[in-house]
Amino acid sequence: RLKVEGVDKDIIAQSINTGYDVAGNQFDLQIGAGGVGAFNNCAGGSTSMFAGSKEAWGCSYGGVDSRAACAKLPSHPKNHPSGDSLKGLCEYSWDKKVRVSGAGKEAGQCKYNPTILDVGRVPCPSALVELTQMQRSDEPSGYERIAGFPNEDKKCISYDPAANGYEPSKISAFCLTRMMDCRKPSGAWTSNVKAHLMVPGKRVVQPCAEDGYTRIDVQCGCEGGMC
Repeated sequence: RLKVEGVDKDIIAQSINTGYDVAGNQFDLQIGAGGVGAFNNCAGGSTSMFAGSKEAWGCSYGGVDSRAACAKLPSHPKNHPSGDSLKGLCEYSWDKKVRVSGAGKEAGQCKYNPTILDVGRVPCPSALVELTQMQRSDEPSGYERIAGFPNEDKKCISYDPAANGYEPSKISAFCLTRMMDCRKPSGAWTSNVKAHLMVPGKRVVQPCAEDGYTRIDVQCGCEGGMC
């Protein structure tokens, strides 16, 4: 459960992915056109999930930098022309104020993010578990604050990497960053998950196929064990 500056309601999110460039006091929220990152599989390639070039997707880190830019995105995956609209999901993220534009600001596009004020573990809602098919066995019964919070005096200064010595794990400290790379999350690999901390049958994230909707059941493993 995340309390974020400027966001009207707390965010209930499940952690299913990680990376070397994500700090422990940062949260990278997967949202529509949030930035394809270093491992883009959204657009621009023959096996990409969406048709068209990567240009409409904005910055590699941060994605589109305005609500208006969402209109240039494709609406649906190329192999699934229905369901949730990517354009609509992108606009929703701006309406909920979970992303900040760099327009008119000194550092420019995609350099600004909201500040995280508080973080705590809570029981994962059944809707999220149903979506990811992943659940920890050591969930708290109520709210369990994460060490280092609440944040009472620090601001997200991702726009000034020099302030943290250009160190990736510190540049986005206390920042709600964003991403969407259309790839299998790290929590979908059995080698990344500690089985003794997971509910049986809900050990790893069930990823989707190239169409963005068809689920691939890897709970029982797969060839070589590296699902």
